[in-house]
Amino acid sequence: MIKLITGASFVRAGVAFSVRRSPYNSPSILGAKYETVLLTRCFATVGSKEIIEEDDEMHRKHYAITGVGQRSKVTCNTNTNHTLEADVPKKMGGGDEAPQPVEHLLAALVGCTQATAVYVGRMMKPRLIIEKIDFNIEAYRDERGALSLPITELPTIPARLQSVSGSVVVHFKNGVEVSEEQLRILGQQTEARCPVANMMHSSGCIMDIQWKNGADIH
Repeated sequence: MIKLITGASFVRAGVAFSVRRSPYNSPSILGAKYETVLLTRCFATVGSKEIIEEDDEMHRKHYAITGVGQRSKVTCNTNTNHTLEADVPKKMGGGDEAPQPVEHLLAALVGCTQATAVYVGRMMKPRLIIEKIDFNIEAYRDERGALSLPITELPTIPARLQSVSGSVVVHFKNGVEVSEEQLRILGQQTEARCPVANMMHSSGCIMDIQWKNGADIH
């Protein structure tokens, strides 16, 4: 079993540079009006600004979605011809006709982790061919971040997810033996390369995910 716990300090290998941002006007959230954050680029070419921008545009993967919302429910269509719906529970004023937006976020994390892990495993030497992965994921947020009043004032508590935890049990094809080190690399590289996990890390959400070898589960 490999346990990876990371938070806002998560850093990817690459060329680092700092910027300033002001996500909130209230200094009580970050301790100061501005926060200096460390950003990194993987595969960024050291050189002029024009070269970096050209490289970024060359490697961009684009996504597009349209949506129509009525009351609390929204129906979205992707540019890859898929339809997604989101709603909130009745106790929150919704119709409970579709998964909640945050449930979609967790589903995106699971789907992104699955696809990325398969890629990482295939690129490892020796190759790790994944037969299936079992996910058990939980998360929580502080509701005051979304519901605090008065509505004209920015909340002093972030509305984002504060923690995502759970297990990722990987079953390898033909029962191949996988060492703890190989499993650690698989988990580490998957979380670093999965766009959804990377975004969660960068938000400051604590990611407490335990990667396990399915062969060790009895």
